[in-house]
Parts: sequence; structure tokens; C-alpha cells
Amino acid sequence: MIFEVQAQIIGDNLIIDRDIEFKHYPYLIRIIFNEDKYFLSFQKKLIDINNSIPTFTTNSDNVPILTLPPNDFYQDIIRIMQHIESFGALDNCLQSIDFENITLKWIPENENEHISPLSEFTKKIGNSRSYKKLSKDWLFNTVIHRKQLGDLFFPFAFYRDAATLFHDHRYQSAFCTFYMMLEYFFHEKSWGIAHDAYLKDTCLNTCLIETLSELPKHKIHHDWLIKELKRRDKEYNQEGLLHLINRFRDELSHAVDMKKNRNIFNDQYFFSLSYVAMTLCLFVSIKQRLLPFVTKTDKEEFLKGMKNVSR
Repeated sequence: MIFEVQAQIIGDNLIIDRDIEFKHYPYLIRIIFNEDKYFLSFQKKLIDINNSIPTFTTNSDNVPILTLPPNDFYQDIIRIMQHIESFGALDNCLQSIDFENITLKWIPENENEHISPLSEFTKKIGNSRSYKKLSKDWLFNTVIHRKQLGDLFFPFAFYRDAATLFHDHRYQSAFCTFYMMLEYFFHEKSWGIAHDAYLKDTCLNTCLIETLSELPKHKIHHDWLIKELKRRDKEYNQEGLLHLINRFRDELSHAVDMKKNRNIFNDQYFFSLSYVAMTLCLFVSIKQRLLPFVTKTDKEEFLKGMKNVSR
């Protein structure tokens, strides 16, 4: 049986020869043109078929369950594709290889090899974006209140940029950009946010509390945060959350250690980190954009106030 991995090649200014095919043991490597798109294809003969094909089982209620083999057996292909992606960006205007929507195929070489219930599977990342209406009232209020809001468009531009990176699944870059928005509001004289800044800034303290209160509604991210805090010997409180955000900021600002620092091919691990930072930034943005409209005598009480915010 032949196993194949296909991934789309993305590059607006990239010109690709149509007839690219060669063998490099144990692979047949090709460029496939299909529906105005180019795909990088790797094929190899499966030796251990039983542990490399999808299977059907049933649970206690007799409901069929499809189980894919662990992706370990084709990680060698992914590594080579990553190699091609990096050097293609340097040499040939290649933007990326779409690892998020990769296609796996199991191709029988004879009639006796029809032993899997599934011959093709495409791993796709769903679109979780929600849509909001831009109204005349919103545009009018945004323009007429421009002077009161002052330079807030500058830090909020970091939120805009980070949210785009988040929805593009570039979680490490998203987190670092969310941090820049936080740094704008809460830095002290030099770069970064002091580990005890929450004790001095009511807005930061309140927004950290609101973030910690919000996360239990999102189990995946809540579980991740608890695990990370435990790993770093910190409590589930403002001090622990700020410490975590600062440490990840320090670590992801460097690339000297593939396992600890920034690694473009390990973005998925930072999904929850980026989500936590986005949640914190959202609470901060709400406080900061309303603050100019609060009287001076009421500002401290306003910053201490907490309420649930829907997204």
C-alpha cells in the first residue's frame, strides 16, 4: 500500500514548473496542479500497514468510531515539507505550505490491500470567526468621540494585528503582539511589565481578575492555564497569571532553543496562551476606551468594577 501526503503550496508571486517529479528514497516527490492550485505530494510504500491505516471500532453503545493512526509515522514527511517551505521562502517567493489543511491518502497497490474503511482524509481547521455588523451609529460615534479617545487607536492597533494573527493560527506572533498592547498601558519607565504591576495599577489588577473568572467557561484554555501555572509553581491568581504572561513573553522573544523559545513549527501549542492574552486585552480595551468618559472622582471606582462581557 502507498501512503501519500498532500499540502497546498501558497505563493502569489511563485511560478512553478508543471512537470516536477523525482524519487528520493523512500519517497516519490511531486508537484500536483489541481483546480488552479499547486500541491506538494510525498508518497511512500507502507511497511507496517496495520499501524499506519485508519480503522473502525465501536463503543459500548455500538456506535462506530473512526480512528486515524498517530501522525508520528509521517512526521518525517512533514519535516521535509517544513524544510522546503523555509528555503522556498528565501529562494522562490514561496509564502507557505498549508499544513493546517493537509490531505492523507492510502492507495492500494492490488485488490488484497482494500483493508481500510477510509482511503482519503483531509485535516481541516474550521472557521470559528463570528461576524458583527458595522452600523451607521457605530461609525458616527467612533468619529465624533475621536478627540476624547485620543491616541488609543495606537495600542488598539496592536489588538487588531494580534487578532488577525490569532485567526490565522499564528499563535506565537499573536501572543507577542497582544503583549505589546498590554505593555503600552502598563509598562514602567523601561520595556516590559513589572511582575508586581498589578499591585500598582487598578486597571491591570481588575482585568487579570476578570480574565481568571472568565476562563472556566472555556475548558480547554482553563485546563491549559492551570497546568502551566502548576508547572511554574504559581497560583491561580493575578500574580500567577501576570508572571506566566511575562515569562512567555521573555521566552518567545528569542529563538536560541527550539523547545523553549520561538519555533514557527510549534504554533499549535500556544493556542491557549494566545487566547488567554486576547481575553485579557479585551477586558483592558473595554476599561481603557470607557475611561475618558468617566469623571475624575469616579475613575478609581470604575476601574475596580467588574462585569461579565460576552464575545
